[in-house]
Amino acid sequence: MDRRYTLDQVRYSPQLRARMRSVDIDTITFDTGSFTVTPDQAARLSTIAAAINQAIRNNPQEVFLIEGYTDAVGSDVDNLSLSDRRAQSVATVLTQRFQVPPENLTTQGYGEQYLKVNTQGASRENRRVTVRRITPLIQQGQAEGAPPPR
Repeated sequence: MDRRYTLDQVRYSPQLRARMRSVDIDTITFDTGSFTVTPDQAARLSTIAAAINQAIRNNPQEVFLIEGYTDAVGSDVDNLSLSDRRAQSVATVLTQRFQVPPENLTTQGYGEQYLKVNTQGASRENRRVTVRRITPLIQQGQAEGAPPPR
């Protein structure tokens, strides 16, 4: 990267986030209006958790952005709140069930801003969570020896 960015710049800039590959967590499907990760779906996070934990073992300063999304049903304000909760729910499962250090995760909801399937109706594919490694975008912006942002 030619320069480093603040965590907020990364969170709120789709162009910056697009510079880093993302993984849609297709094993988690949310019901309309729900941010609950069911126990059977939580178990399906083991592969992504193992990959995140391995990356953190290799570099304790790694930071992963957990992004939440909704479909286009409902108000913008409600969807933004719901997407935040979806991202946080997945982050909580990763930390509590799979011991991913919470200091290496940060969450952000985007509501219905970035639909995967362009429809104004209900769409399970749009009710999703994505994980993105953002360390290269922010790493040098931290103070020497400072822990990664939360």
